[in-house]
Amino acid sequence: MYTVMITGGIGSGKSTALAFLRSRGAAVLSLDAISRELLTGSSAMKDEIVRAFGEDVLGEEGDIEPARLAKIAFATQESAQLLDSITFPYIIEAANTYILNVHCTPTTKAPLLAVEVPLLAEAPELASLADEVISISAPEGERIVRAVERGGETEDIMARIALQATDADREKIAHTVIENTGTPEEFEEKLAAWWDMREAAGWRR
Repeated sequence: MYTVMITGGIGSGKSTALAFLRSRGAAVLSLDAISRELLTGSSAMKDEIVRAFGEDVLGEEGDIEPARLAKIAFATQESAQLLDSITFPYIIEAANTYILNVHCTPTTKAPLLAVEVPLLAEAPELASLADEVISISAPEGERIVRAVERGGETEDIMARIALQATDADREKIAHTVIENTGTPEEFEEKLAAWWDMREAAGWRR
């Protein structure tokens, strides 16, 4: 199975790309979704985060609320790095297990496994599991607008962008760069062109 990792900054269009590939028949995995699962219920990752950042990150149900965690963890470079040092090992372990299981014990006839990895530039070792890395890029202003439209707060989003890798950093580890600078239809056309090209090549780069 051809494995692609999709990376990009906040509001770049990673989730849109993942949804499009799924509509074409790809199996998909989101590391953001894995992270959200690990923040709820009982998990070692959750316990470590609470010890590091305090109970202010917890909501009424006792689960970590991503918005509360983001306000605290992305306040400084040091706290953001601390969060990454806690979460990366758990998330990467879960992703490795999923990817290796899909390859070793196929449960789908999908020709492609697409994995959304927002912080791939910060954890490039994960890229070794991919046949191809795609970086989705877009101007920072457009990304902020999209993230705000999804319910984020401008100040928080800008703080997170400032602490994360740049498009240039992501492009250094990417095999393919797809720009998301036009309409949603134009972005989908670019994704479709990529899919058709890889399919015609027998899922080879």
